[in-house]
Amino acid sequence: MFLIHHDITSGYYRTPSGPIPVGTQVTLRAKITGASVPVHSVRLFYLYGLEPFREGYSLMSRESAQGDINLIYSVNLQMDDEPGLFFYWFEVRLEDGRYRWAFPDAESCETRAQTLLFSPRFAVDGSERIPGFQITIHTADFQTPHWMKGAVIYQIFPDRYNRGLQFDESRALDLMRWPERIWHSDWEEEVDYLGKQPDGYEACDFFGGTIVGITEKLTDLAAMGVTALYLNPVFKARSNHRYDTGDYLTVDPLLGTNDDLTNLFKEAKELGIYVILDGVFSHTGADSVYFNRYDRYNSVGAWQEQRDGTPSMYTSWYRFCDEFNHNDKPLDRFFWDEQAKHCVDQTGADEAAQRRIVVCRDGSEGHPTHPIGYECWWDFPSLPNIDEDDLSYRSFICGPEGVLAKWIRAGCAGFRLDVSDELPDSFLRLLRKRVKSEREDAYILGEIWEQPTAKISYGHHRDFLFGRTHDTVMGYTFRGAVIDFLKYGIDARQLAFAFKKMISVTPKESLYTQMNLLGSHDTPRIITELAGAPCPNTRVKQASLFLSDQQRSQGEQLVVLASLLQVAFPGAMAVYYGDELGMEGYDDPFNRRTYPEHTGDTNARHDDLTRQLVALMTLKSQTPVLKTGHFEILHAVDDLLVFRRFIGDDGLDAFGSAIDGPREVLVAINRGDESLELPEGCGDGLLNARSGAVYFDAKRIFPQ
Repeated sequence: MFLIHHDITSGYYRTPSGPIPVGTQVTLRAKITGASVPVHSVRLFYLYGLEPFREGYSLMSRESAQGDINLIYSVNLQMDDEPGLFFYWFEVRLEDGRYRWAFPDAESCETRAQTLLFSPRFAVDGSERIPGFQITIHTADFQTPHWMKGAVIYQIFPDRYNRGLQFDESRALDLMRWPERIWHSDWEEEVDYLGKQPDGYEACDFFGGTIVGITEKLTDLAAMGVTALYLNPVFKARSNHRYDTGDYLTVDPLLGTNDDLTNLFKEAKELGIYVILDGVFSHTGADSVYFNRYDRYNSVGAWQEQRDGTPSMYTSWYRFCDEFNHNDKPLDRFFWDEQAKHCVDQTGADEAAQRRIVVCRDGSEGHPTHPIGYECWWDFPSLPNIDEDDLSYRSFICGPEGVLAKWIRAGCAGFRLDVSDELPDSFLRLLRKRVKSEREDAYILGEIWEQPTAKISYGHHRDFLFGRTHDTVMGYTFRGAVIDFLKYGIDARQLAFAFKKMISVTPKESLYTQMNLLGSHDTPRIITELAGAPCPNTRVKQASLFLSDQQRSQGEQLVVLASLLQVAFPGAMAVYYGDELGMEGYDDPFNRRTYPEHTGDTNARHDDLTRQLVALMTLKSQTPVLKTGHFEILHAVDDLLVFRRFIGDDGLDAFGSAIDGPREVLVAINRGDESLELPEGCGDGLLNARSGAVYFDAKRIFPQ
């Protein structure tokens, strides 16, 4: 059978393999087997760039001699001097006039070639996915914070973690004056999922966790191996999640004061813990200094200018109906839907629909010629979208005295960027310059759920992980692969392919600082995801569904295996608060329940889960080779995986540095229901069902 062979993970087929700096010379090879008809020529076709892409091809030279069974063709190419993507595929012309093509094989996660009779059709303008083999080309000086390489990140949802020893409930009650707010005096009460009428659930119930409460727990966190804290938003806002920012310069009074946050930075640093804040820059709250929809701030917001005509310095930050209409879309086709609380397009709507109550500029009800409508984030009226190209907004966030500079100077170690794929590349590049100029080793983490280097949004490939915007991203692709494996969606071989693909396209500086999470405030709790029933479609049903004893027992075993994969794979091990205790919960708000005040539990199984996860967190944070060592997959068959982290023969880690501790660590994982014999050189003896082991220089050290 005629086949074209290529493997992007092999140094023979691609030298150097993996992502490369700009200007690197690359050697690419293709092997042809089973050719019953002589080969006329082999060409490498390619697209390179980012926006735009340029296309071309290169004739490949034959390396093998006449009469060889395997035909080897190669080509040397000098990469461009700009960061971006290089996609390529192979075309073989036979002497009889037929053609064959080699494109990535989906079964191998696009790491190996499949031979095709026809070349697939695809756009070459970058507007759609390009199905070629990928080379990621980054800046020559791309560096990420060394302290985040192999770190242990602990994510905290501030309202739900800890009130603190000096908590004053009367102060919290004073801040419940807005009608939508709900207060929980009982810390262990169920989260609200109904809200108040007529608006229903708005995530406006509060338990009173504080910044001081987090500070009080720092010693405990350090003892667990935590080296970095990631806090969900802490700035003043209407909701408990605080992604509807009300004031970027002020800590929410329910959480404490600016001084409390600065003190948290200081005390964490003394314990070797870096604190990362959540930066929400694609939208603000409607209830904010800047928009002021509800007149709760002593400011002239954008809403006041639209309603009253009073000039506001913030109006240019937002897009009102007047501004995002086109000539063929007259303003009066838009109406303010009071029930939906956002501007809706009524073109073609019946008369009854057009009689819905709308909000006039003077605040009266009726059917105005000019309603106040504004562009919202994902149609949430509480989240008016920001125009990040507005110069005054860019200066406010990224200027020398802006929001980023203020909090970095206060001691913040970096930012997680909420929905960063919805921020323009130019804004992200400006943000990086400001953050790195304030603190060279500051961390910039992007919320991107898909494979980031080839991410397409807003009609083009994005400038992610090439050294000009993010340091790295939240590892949702890692999470997805791990869950698929542990829930039998893929086998060990397929997981190995998924890991190899991540390594082959992610710059090393990004890979080793990637936030490899299992759960977050946006996902079900990891034990629920791995062992629970499918997520019910209503909050009422989710509220009453918990794991059975059998599900919990199996779930705890699987969570340990998932954590072992975090330990083994390059990147930071991320733990969502309470996952180490086996906290349960489906979607928002049940994944945001309060952290138990009394973590001691008479349930021995629960204690065992916590003990094992803390042991793994400590291993990751205290073992240099698990932070920056080389990575290799030794075995990946069916239910059994064995990974190797090691120091090279030259005594150096993946970044060319000498490190202390064990020279080699093996991590073995058996997801199956039966014990399995470990292959020779991959540990010792049997590995029990749904269990794992860690070996330091051939000595088993986990579990103890």
